[in-house]
Amino acid sequence: MATPWQQVLEQVPTLNDPQAPFSYSVTPDGVIVGFWDVAKIQMLGLTGASSFDKEFRIDVRPTGDGEIDYTETGTESSGSIGATGGSFSKSTFKGKSSQKSFGFQAGIGGSSHGEATNAAGWSFDTDAIKKPLLGFLEQHGWKQKKGFFGRLFG
Repeated sequence: MATPWQQVLEQVPTLNDPQAPFSYSVTPDGVIVGFWDVAKIQMLGLTGASSFDKEFRIDVRPTGDGEIDYTETGTESSGSIGATGGSFSKSTFKGKSSQKSFGFQAGIGGSSHGEATNAAGWSFDTDAIKKPLLGFLEQHGWKQKKGFFGRLFG
């Protein structure tokens, strides 16, 4: 039997680790949110400037007796400007995914999450933020909602 959702929500703050680059919170309507501000980098080079921004969010909500469903949202944008022109790109993802990525930027000056730096790197793995949360919910008796094929064959 699953722990009542309200009791689970009260324990969500215990998931937060000051050493982790992400955090968990609860919205007023009872959704658990995991948020990771992966990168916010701005660099100035000898011939131009660039920026990179990446965020990830997972929203978990109960869907039935002891069942949860979740949605992941990721955004990534980058831009640059230099002597030969500029460019900008932005992508957004919503659904379920498994991602691992990393990056590095260097310049004569810049910032990473508002802190001055000449070089900034980042790494990202969806499992790092999802596993602690989904494991916590499983320990409390909450299972992931099965999709159409999971219901037929599960």
